Amino acid sequence: MKICFFNRSYWPDHGATGQLLTALCEDLAARHGFEVSVVCGEAQGRPRSGFAPVRREWRNGVEILRAAGTTFGKGRFAGRVANYLSYFASAWFAKPLSGRPDVVVALTDPPIIGLAARSAARRSGAGFVFLCQDLFPEVTHLIEDFRSRRVDAVLERVSRSLVRAADRVVAVGETMRDRLVERRGADPSRVTVIHNWADCAAITPQPKDNPFAREHGLHDAFVVMHSGNVGLSQDLDTLLDAAALLRDERGIVFAVMGDGARRPALEARARAQGLSQVRFLPHQPAERLADAFASADAFVVSLKRGLAGAIVPSKLYGILAAGRPYVAAVEPACEVAAITAKHDCGLLAPPGNADALAGRILELYRDRQLAGHLGDNARRAALSFDRPLQVDAYARLLREVGVRARAPRRSRLKRVFDVSLAGLGLLVSAPLWAAIAIAVKAADGGPIFYGQDRVGLGGRRFKGWKFRSMVPDADKRWGPLQASENDCRVTAVGRVLRATAMDELPQLWNIFVGDMSFVGPRALVPAEIESRAGGTLERLEDVRGYEARHAVQPGLTGLAQVFAPRNIPRRQKFRYDLLYIRRRSFRLDLALVALSFWITFHGRWEHRGPKI
Repeated sequence: MKICFFNRSYWPDHGATGQLLTALCEDLAARHGFEVSVVCGEAQGRPRSGFAPVRREWRNGVEILRAAGTTFGKGRFAGRVANYLSYFASAWFAKPLSGRPDVVVALTDPPIIGLAARSAARRSGAGFVFLCQDLFPEVTHLIEDFRSRRVDAVLERVSRSLVRAADRVVAVGETMRDRLVERRGADPSRVTVIHNWADCAAITPQPKDNPFAREHGLHDAFVVMHSGNVGLSQDLDTLLDAAALLRDERGIVFAVMGDGARRPALEARARAQGLSQVRFLPHQPAERLADAFASADAFVVSLKRGLAGAIVPSKLYGILAAGRPYVAAVEPACEVAAITAKHDCGLLAPPGNADALAGRILELYRDRQLAGHLGDNARRAALSFDRPLQVDAYARLLREVGVRARAPRRSRLKRVFDVSLAGLGLLVSAPLWAAIAIAVKAADGGPIFYGQDRVGLGGRRFKGWKFRSMVPDADKRWGPLQASENDCRVTAVGRVLRATAMDELPQLWNIFVGDMSFVGPRALVPAEIESRAGGTLERLEDVRGYEARHAVQPGLTGLAQVFAPRNIPRRQKFRYDLLYIRRRSFRLDLALVALSFWITFHGRWEHRGPKI
């Protein structure tokens, strides 16, 4: 499956969004087998040789398409606009070498890049996913040298348009999801929350006295750290105000680690006010982050008022992984506040209130037992947001969207055939239903029908119905295993029903309402397992190519059901399913239905050899 991302920031940029996207793309390629392309911008300060609208390179299995554009600093509005528009213009014409993508994903750097991504998705017939790391125009209010209601209105219209056009929208927090639904008109059923993350294997709790701490003179002080982007949204002026209030507490040192548009002004202010206990440290590479985070006794996570749900501070997840307490100077509606309250891993303070922030820092400074308790809880909370878990969530979503995009439009003739034959079958078989119901009930007194979640077109789940042929609670006792010869779970009545396929008569209703078709791959149970050679168990959905079966509707019968031996492994039956998907036609469907009636008449559905 081919995935193409659009976002200006990507490796080697230090920005949080670029680093997260780099990790996501490389994991999707390495761990999930996707073919991944990224249409990104030029890296700040990286020399460019020659000129071309789009330059290709490869890194860790990801195709990087660098769209030409300016790389002015982010401190001024004019520079940001030039960077955005030049990248947007080049990105519009970028095309992956690997062919048409199955899914195109747009992030929000810049906020209009989704228009180019949506166009690329339409040109290639791909699914479109809108991944909201930031919400605009809310974030534009941070730019101090620019205010325009007209630009804000345009950005809001663009945002609404992209949200409505997307097959799926990803929000990085619950408050952001609520904003998208309430203020952008997003369909709640198409909005998925996938939090950002930290790599809990790379960032672990470490001793405070470490090489990084000694190098920067932090090993013998109580260090309050801000780590990450030193930008416009963090309200670091309030942090300096708190540092000024605590200047007489000689044991407390404030460390601002990272780069960004606000750093020069903050350094100048600290010098002017004589805040010698405030130190500015450079951005640290990934391999030094564990020691850098360990040198802090507490962190500060701050966000300007009015931005709750528009931005989610991703720095929180690294703090959690490091097992350190923090003070969150955020609004109650912010995702950080919700995580803090749920996991009891930090203290809260109102945003923009230096007195409250200073008071919370003093609380951690004076109560080391409390700080240790919060830090332990932070590490436990981090495991809920670990990198593999979040990347797996993206992989599932992208597969679902990709399979739906690949799925062809259903033939009207096939749908008419399904509805007509299923309706006729329901009427004609009604007396048989009554006889089967009496037999099933009389045998052991258990339920007559058996309903089970099944996976259908595009990975959508539905409830599949059958007459019960196994003992009650078979799934709870043995799990979703494929039936075998002389299976102890099958009842005496069930053996007759399964041999004649009468147990599947209720699936005529699934066909009639459109969950299934008469012909197609068999609808399997989510997370169905099967025994391999040697007795080991495997989940069928982990078999490479499994999701390709979801390109068409599942069927009551099909090539695999008619021609595959009853006892061969599912992974071999998938070959029949893929052959049907490639060769499907209405004539083939009619032939398979006729053969299925022949097998039913001769009672050979449970036969372990050839059925015809």
